[in-house]
Amino acid sequence: MVTLVVVLGIIAFLICSTSYVPKKLIASIESAYNPINLYGLDNNAAYYIHVLGTGATMDSKLPPTMNLGQEPLKRLIEGVRLNKHLNHAVLVTSAASKKLDKCQAEIAKVAAISLGVDSSDIKMLKTPMNTLEEAQAFKTEFGTDKQLILVTSAVHMPRAVEIFRDQGLNVIAAPSSYDYKQDGQRYNGITFPSFNSIELMNRVHIAHLKLLYYRVFKKE
Repeated sequence: MVTLVVVLGIIAFLICSTSYVPKKLIASIESAYNPINLYGLDNNAAYYIHVLGTGATMDSKLPPTMNLGQEPLKRLIEGVRLNKHLNHAVLVTSAASKKLDKCQAEIAKVAAISLGVDSSDIKMLKTPMNTLEEAQAFKTEFGTDKQLILVTSAVHMPRAVEIFRDQGLNVIAAPSSYDYKQDGQRYNGITFPSFNSIELMNRVHIAHLKLLYYRVFKKE
């Protein structure tokens, strides 16, 4: 029995740590929504571009964008790209902060301004602590009749879209910050065990568990 447990543990470790399976699983989540087609949008229409929050720091000596981690920065850059393309767009930043003097929404707004977005084109939702609260805050502040472009990480997008649509919001997905990328220069086969692969598998588990938690405990 002990030998079987050890063997199964080694197999599980190799599955989680050798790249191929984690990448295939993360790709299956990220492929739910394609990158947004800018030229499929109506440039005469008004859009709200909601960039979901995911953490920030507050170091006054750093440029505004450097107070965002890699993932929130990639989300914001995608939001700014969309804002620059559309003639009538409002960029919405969101999320509170438990420990910082400024909330995540404010930090992201300052970063967006530093990237060339006019401050008058930015709205903030300062109180949400999670994706469900972000959807509820958007609904409360702007209603359900807006054309909403939702910007978040590709692995987070399926859950985010479900949550926002459950609130009666009309969502256009704009995934960003892809973990899985495929091109002629990138090897996506089996590798030696690595912490990166384990972290990737962890992101897969978190994505599925958070969606399950929402459906079981939070979905109305």
